[in-house]
Amino acid sequence: MNKIIYLLKSDTKNHSSFIEDYSDGEESIISRAIGKSWKNFTDYSPVRLEVSKSDLGKKNFQFDFSGSLKPFLIFSESAFDALNDILAPRGNILPVITDSKKKNYVGYYPTNVLSGCFDMETSVYKKYPLGLKIDKPVLIAANISDDYIFTIEEDISRIFVTENFKQRVEEAGLLGFDFSVVIPTS
Repeated sequence: MNKIIYLLKSDTKNHSSFIEDYSDGEESIISRAIGKSWKNFTDYSPVRLEVSKSDLGKKNFQFDFSGSLKPFLIFSESAFDALNDILAPRGNILPVITDSKKKNYVGYYPTNVLSGCFDMETSVYKKYPLGLKIDKPVLIAANISDDYIFTIEEDISRIFVTENFKQRVEEAGLLGFDFSVVIPTS
């Protein structure tokens, strides 16, 4: 039986999200996170985040998740509390700076990389000198050993979650998650 796997995304249609406020000449958190290749941050200083409008024009802090800086994720403190047992053992929890007066947020960088999950036979990708450009990943369900959230070594920007993760988010009533992209498995 195939596992249901989702691409972890944020619901930018209905909810605001975060963008990074950084100086010219400074490396973005996206670039720094990609450069880590799913390894722990050891040289991190808090990033400054600004809230951006949703696709519907809303601009507020009424969301619990922002994936707009993938592979660096942002969780509200309440989302982190609800998912702490899942997130803490699988990545770095990092401080962030926001203008929110009522809600606290934390940064999260996953470090649990699974091997042997990328189906090279059925995925759509191109090989380049520095790695793969994956257009359509297909994962090998039998090799997925994590029940909640994971990354794969071949893809530096996608973060995958299982039906169990989705269920925990829904049970906690967390806002801003989008589970609309189901990743095929073989």
